[in-house]
Amino acid sequence: MSELVYLGLGSNIGDRETYLFSAITALDVRQDININRTASIYETDPLINQDQPFFLNTVVELSTALDPEEMLQVCKGIELMLGRPEIHEKNAPRVIDLDILAYETKMVDLSHLIIPHPGLFSRKFVLVPWAELAPEFTVQGAGKTISELLLLCPDTSNVRMHHLEKTA
Repeated sequence: MSELVYLGLGSNIGDRETYLFSAITALDVRQDININRTASIYETDPLINQDQPFFLNTVVELSTALDPEEMLQVCKGIELMLGRPEIHEKNAPRVIDLDILAYETKMVDLSHLIIPHPGLFSRKFVLVPWAELAPEFTVQGAGKTISELLLLCPDTSNVRMHHLEKTA
């Protein structure tokens, strides 16, 4: 049975817009994934390792019958296809990052996969675009909507709307 899944996407190396759009396209061409909506793109400050370029971030709402581990493999495959090394340093600059934020009805707690994503509660770069898409979505196990989580978020970093480059 198909259910809603939310993914967070980010890029801060190279042509950041192209990497985001390429990842969304790679998701969209799959028969087992239907992209419902995509939030605006936001430019955000790097949080933990601050000595790196600004990120572009967005959130994608999709419908799929894929289970969380299958979805993780899809995300890892897209990252590899777009040039992110399989072994990479945590919080280092990246061409693309796809994170499973939440499933509509599933929670997962494995060594390699936790859903809902444990960092989403403290990251404005996730909550701001997500609140644009689905402010009333209630995160499994949290008992709070995205708009409520955004109000409670301790993150004070800058998250600003990104205006796409105009091409001739």
